Amino acid sequence: MAEGLELAVRINLAISMAILIVMVLRGPIRRFFGPRATYGLWLLAPVSALACLLPSLRSVPAGSPAIEPALWASALSLPAALMHPPLTPFLWGIWLAGAGLVATAFLTAQARFLRNARQGRAGPAIVGLLDPRLVLPADFTLRFSSEEQALIRAHEKAHLDRDDPRANGLLAAVQCLFWFNPLVHLASRLVRLDQEMACDAMVMARFPRARRQYARAMLKTQLSHDLLPAGCHWGGHPLEARILLLQAPALSRLRQATGAALVASLTLTCLATVWSLQSPRIEAPPTRAAPPPVMDLLIVPA
Repeated sequence: MAEGLELAVRINLAISMAILIVMVLRGPIRRFFGPRATYGLWLLAPVSALACLLPSLRSVPAGSPAIEPALWASALSLPAALMHPPLTPFLWGIWLAGAGLVATAFLTAQARFLRNARQGRAGPAIVGLLDPRLVLPADFTLRFSSEEQALIRAHEKAHLDRDDPRANGLLAAVQCLFWFNPLVHLASRLVRLDQEMACDAMVMARFPRARRQYARAMLKTQLSHDLLPAGCHWGGHPLEARILLLQAPALSRLRQATGAALVASLTLTCLATVWSLQSPRIEAPPTRAAPPPVMDLLIVPA
């Protein structure tokens, strides 16, 4: 159990560092390479967590002291003091209780949204993990013009094409697992915003002359703020940032490709860095072959 607690601390630290890096870079990346590259930056967090699960690249002989990298050593100093056998089950109990409370809150919010959707008082949104579907409010055709309806459907289809509902479900699961980390909850809100901006950019690339109608549709949906943990909800996101994005000029293909290449290189660099900081493996001493049996020579006189 102590090993599992130590691994959880390592993953939490790696995710936190990745979130801080993304928070610093997301503004310049969006300005120069667009919102789709900004949304791709969030891959740094799951990739960093995955790197903590990979086998270490270094090894030390059994019996020699394993020197922890300075980054891990300082972060593990407090958990190491708590990893006594009597305290470990208590810490796991606290974590399980917190995860259960957050999961219960998310499930309650999801059930409330679905109940409102059945009554025609929710949407536009994409709901469902195994079989995502489009949910529209009962007054959809009355509230929105035909052009606005087409733009909203294109936006939600962009979510479906990228499997954003499943990504948001995974994000909610991460919030449950790391409920004690405020950076994870802050990152969740930023991920949702960057996700919506990325879809906005995809729609504007298809309908470059419909910016005014698109902004009008967003204004009409800001009245709804229902929480949808596992799904993609059109409303409830900062309107000003999304309106400003609509005013930005379209990016060239070269800048978009450069942004994608930059995000990929940053992701690989983050993976390699966290992987290289793993604790060294303990190698068992080589087993020595047993010496051949010695036979005594008995000389019998004739």
